Amino acid sequence: MADRLDVAERLAEGRPAVEHTLRYVRACQLLGYQHPDLTSHPAQIRDWYDSEDGLDLHALDADCGRLRAVADAVAEALRMQRAQVTELSAAWAGPGADAAVRFLQRHCDAANALASEVRAAVQRCESLRDNLWHLVDSKVAAAIAIDDRTLALRPAWLAAADTVTTGVGDRATAEELVHQQIKPYVDNDIRDDWLTAMRSTRAGVAASYDVVTDRLATAPRAYFEIPGDLGPVRHAVRPAPSTAVPAAVAPAAALPALPPDPAPATAPVPGLTPAILTPPDPGAAMGGGPTLPTGSGGLGDLGGLGGLAGRIVQAMGGLLGSAAAQLADPPWAEDIADDEDAPEPEEPEKAEQAEETHPGEQATEEGEPAEPQPGEQLHGVADKTATPAVAAPAVEPPPAAGPRPAVEPPPAVEPPPAAGPPPAVGPPRQPAPAGSTPCEIAADELPKAGR
Repeated sequence: MADRLDVAERLAEGRPAVEHTLRYVRACQLLGYQHPDLTSHPAQIRDWYDSEDGLDLHALDADCGRLRAVADAVAEALRMQRAQVTELSAAWAGPGADAAVRFLQRHCDAANALASEVRAAVQRCESLRDNLWHLVDSKVAAAIAIDDRTLALRPAWLAAADTVTTGVGDRATAEELVHQQIKPYVDNDIRDDWLTAMRSTRAGVAASYDVVTDRLATAPRAYFEIPGDLGPVRHAVRPAPSTAVPAAVAPAAALPALPPDPAPATAPVPGLTPAILTPPDPGAAMGGGPTLPTGSGGLGDLGGLGGLAGRIVQAMGGLLGSAAAQLADPPWAEDIADDEDAPEPEEPEKAEQAEETHPGEQATEEGEPAEPQPGEQLHGVADKTATPAVAAPAVEPPPAAGPRPAVEPPPAVEPPPAAGPPPAVGPPRQPAPAGSTPCEIAADELPKAGR
């Protein structure tokens, strides 16, 4: 008797009976018997019987043992976790304790569901193992039992079947025995009982596998919660996407270098004439005083505090320039004394008209500047203050800017930074009337400061 779960040994025990059946069916086939499940090909009887050949139920039994060990470990972990819930409830009280207990209880429920599924898987695998063994054993037993029905007639039947198959011996007697005894046995016992046992075994094996695999596939998944500070939650709520599309920002290194902005003092202002944009240099008309910065860009015409401050600065510069000229040129004192009755400065409207005249127009065709007459204002320089008219030294005009009186280069002054805005300077300073002293100029200028 074969050991339990040894499929190969058990099939070997019923193989002699299958060989007897094969010899009977072959002899009947040679004499005209046909059946699609028995006579389609010579090895069809063996194929029916050996359909479970190679089945290793010992391996399946080992898998069942491993699953049972897993189920035992899960059950022990579940027991420990339930004990921890009890201890936690006794040692901790309050809202936090209640939340922790509920959390552990949910873990226990998930562990219990997992343990139940593992135990069910063990039972299904063990049931599959037992069913497969039962089917194989029943098939072998059926094959042996059907063959034993002809135990008394077996020697004569086998000899007659071999004579018909090989042609050796009394063929006529053998054919008569096959027609009268063996063919009815094949058509009744083999076709009905034996073939039914083989079919039922094959169908039972397939059904056993399907039942187990279907139940394992439909088992619910176990889910264990994780606290928020220990890991992500299962159903994380994603923030709603913003409807505003962010503007694409190129990296700073990828931006091309922009050219430097032009100086505000030299930027052209629409609606202004070139004479207003570049007023004449007061220092050139004065001759001896320090050169004041020009290029106010029309800011002096706006008035207000900026214009008032610029005018006061220019007036003080004119005072210093007049004093320096008197100290440097004593012989000119006579001209200054003769010009005490100089006319009053022109009105602002006349000053704007006078600004349009460039001081370079006073130069003669030979390039020498015209000598100012006593009591006469310089052309192109009109303001509310005036300085004594002096004769500028004759120099050759610049080749690019046209004829223009040149002066002695002033002391080197450090230029302002290129990036900073130019200082706000009021309208160009006009020379004071001839013969006026610095105190008289200041007295005349102060009443006009609030205009």
